[in-house]
Amino acid sequence: MTFNSTFQKLRSLHIPPAILTLGCTIVVAIIAYFNFIANLSDPPYLFWDENYHVTAAERYIENIAQFEAHPPLGKLLIAAGESLSGANSHIDKHVLTLDKHISGEALPKGFVFTGMRLMPSLFAAFGALMFFAIMYELVENRLYALLFSSLYLFENAFVVHFRATHLDSFQMFFSLGAIWYFLRLWKKTTVLSWWQYVLLAFWCALAAMIKVNAACLLILFPILYLKDVRQHPENVRVNWPIDFLVKSSSAIAAILLVIFAVFYVHALNSRNMPDANSPAGQKDISFMSPEYRHYLEHHEALTPYIVYIITRDYFHFMEVDNKGVPKLDVTKPGENGSHPLHWPFHDRNINYRWDSANGKTSYVQLIGNQPAWYSGTFAVILSLILVINNQVFAIRPRGSMATYYLIEVFTTAYVAFMALHLWIISQRVMYLYHYFTGLVISYALLALMWKYLCEVHAGFERHKVKILVIAVSIFIASYLFFLPLTNHYPMTKEQCELRNIGISHIVDCQ
Repeated sequence: MTFNSTFQKLRSLHIPPAILTLGCTIVVAIIAYFNFIANLSDPPYLFWDENYHVTAAERYIENIAQFEAHPPLGKLLIAAGESLSGANSHIDKHVLTLDKHISGEALPKGFVFTGMRLMPSLFAAFGALMFFAIMYELVENRLYALLFSSLYLFENAFVVHFRATHLDSFQMFFSLGAIWYFLRLWKKTTVLSWWQYVLLAFWCALAAMIKVNAACLLILFPILYLKDVRQHPENVRVNWPIDFLVKSSSAIAAILLVIFAVFYVHALNSRNMPDANSPAGQKDISFMSPEYRHYLEHHEALTPYIVYIITRDYFHFMEVDNKGVPKLDVTKPGENGSHPLHWPFHDRNINYRWDSANGKTSYVQLIGNQPAWYSGTFAVILSLILVINNQVFAIRPRGSMATYYLIEVFTTAYVAFMALHLWIISQRVMYLYHYFTGLVISYALLALMWKYLCEVHAGFERHKVKILVIAVSIFIASYLFFLPLTNHYPMTKEQCELRNIGISHIVDCQ
């Protein structure tokens, strides 16, 4: 029995769409649970930026005012997970608040990581469901969308990074939400209302309130408006300046509202003056304006003006802190940073930590699913060629224009993502995980390119299911092969060296 005939038999069963959607959603949720949520306490050690984020979260829990290198939303969510879990409610964690960074040896005795890692892992699982929804919008078939969801579910880099006390799973979820809602609006054949731009702005602003590099998502607005312009009936006169002003100002107002709301919550959870005798307190107090200090001394109510002052001081701290970050130096021994132009080719992996015992070593390695990673890069290259052929050389695409236009949209989004990060890398060092949003865009292009090839090539159409199943099987096999590096499993040096395959060097085996 062929792959195509198997799928045809499944489709001939006439399963109600709601039941099929529910079944696919359950499958995604189960896999996401085991990959992102289960066994959060392993490894029972701090690694990478967890040393910073657990301190920020604890300051929120103890209601201590602070500034951080990123906007507050991510750390607020981490703190919420720690508080809701009650994982460390029996111990004194005040030592976490004294500095911006804490070593594993300085953690209070009995500290467990399940609470601090709870919200990042939950949002990673929610992101898997959102990714499935995006794939369905792109390929318009639930079973195909389920197969394409393997790109997220079995992405080693997502698993190792998202289940830790990091910010990126939050940003990923909100970014995916923005892309999903954009697709919903893109497919509408009627004129969009101002409030639909507002909802899209909410998603984008929430992503930027995790890390500001999500600003690349703002490219979605001009793309959407240019399509919206073409939706107006020809016999209806439109005051274009007013239409543009209403919709753009509504989106800007929504972004400002999200920023205000986030910093209002930040202020509510930062009512106490930092300890002037602690390193963290000394640094934070030096950036506090007299008005902010007046508020913390309980001489002022939390008014919109005070929220503005807190927001201004916070962004000033972020600006100064960002200037203090070193720039990329590939000649420096042990440099973990990498250049954005190298990210599509899986450069460079980061060893978050390793632990040896009984002749074996356990690693926590930031490593991508290489076949999936390179497939996404190949889809980006094909998409660029297709768009350039059409826009520069007037070679019209052979497939449906609906599919082509979406390829054009996501190619533009990818170029915008890379352009922003090429500017950022000129200011400071960046790392492989900063590519995650670009990686997801490349995965969207991979699904669209598969759909486009089905439309233009009869042979590809005949074998489309087989091609997709084989590709997914390779992705899953690669994920399982590198899983010991992702999940801190003990390996001998020989077992570790087996993983040093592919284009890029994977790990320095101990």
